[in-house]
Amino acid sequence: MENRSRNKQLKIYLSEAEKELFEKKMKMARCRTMSHFIMKCVMEKEIYIVDLEPFRDLQGLLYNVTNNLNQIAKRVNQTGVIYKDDMKKSIEHFSKELWDIHSLLLRRTKDLNK
Repeated sequence: MENRSRNKQLKIYLSEAEKELFEKKMKMARCRTMSHFIMKCVMEKEIYIVDLEPFRDLQGLLYNVTNNLNQIAKRVNQTGVIYKDDMKKSIEHFSKELWDIHSLLLRRTKDLNK
C-alpha cells in the first residue's frame, strides 16, 4: 500500500436507504466502482456556497406586502374605497428589494465565471 499514490482509505457507514440512494446515483453516473464514483464526485464537482439571507429578507417583505394587501382588501370591502398610495408604496418597496437581490445574484454569477 505504501507504493500507491492513493494510499489513504476512507470508511463510511450508511443506512439501507442511504446505500440504495448511493448505488442509484452511482449507476446514474455510470461508475462501476464506489471508488470511481467517489473520486468523480470529489474531483469533478464544484462546491458553491449560497447566501440565502437576501431571500429570507425577501420572504419577510413578501409577507409584509401580502399583509398590506389583505388590509387594503378588507378596507375596500368595508368602505368601497381604495387608496392608490398604500398599494404603490408597498409595490415599489418590494420591487426595489427584488431588484437588489437580482442584481446581487447576477454580480455573483459573473464573479464565479471569471
